[in-house]
Amino acid sequence: MRFFNGWECGLRHLLAVVGFLLVLTAPVLAAAAPPVFDTPKALLDYAYAPYATGNFKDDTSLLYSSELNAQFAAADANSSEDSPGPIDFDVFVNAQDYQLTDLVIGDPVDEGTGMKVPVNFKNFGDAQSLLFHLIKEGGGWKINDIESLTPGSTWKLTTLLTPDNSPDDGSTDAAPADGSPGDGNAAGGSGDKAPASP
Repeated sequence: MRFFNGWECGLRHLLAVVGFLLVLTAPVLAAAAPPVFDTPKALLDYAYAPYATGNFKDDTSLLYSSELNAQFAAADANSSEDSPGPIDFDVFVNAQDYQLTDLVIGDPVDEGTGMKVPVNFKNFGDAQSLLFHLIKEGGGWKINDIESLTPGSTWKLTTLLTPDNSPDDGSTDAAPADGSPGDGNAAGGSGDKAPASP
């Protein structure tokens, strides 16, 4: 009888240790697994959350499709060390700096190969309109392209990443689409506007 009690006590200790280790390692295991976005809205909520919290992570590559990640890698490989590359602004806010208000993530619309989702907001008081093209990849939604529909600052991300569409001097600054000379600053804010499409 004494042997059984000792074995039972040892088993309890072992289970307690295993349980304690699981509690300690659960956050590490959860942090190691990249998020999978079950809906287009979940993906875009995740992408825009840091602009409200200030808690930015270096994980934008997990938001992009493998094709878009490959385009970013190719663009970086074709850029010199002292060049910012073809994208010198934050594509999620259409500027270099941000002070977002009135963020509205629209309803997804089927476009055959995926979904397109309009996102509208104000950045330093300037109305911005982006269109996200999303595809299903690896069990979740990923960004395959982004378009700016903002008057005076229209562009398509995949076009900007294409080497043939970069200006000869390596800069991405261009005159606004309406032909007026741009001053490079967003009205009411300190951030530079994104370039107009070529």
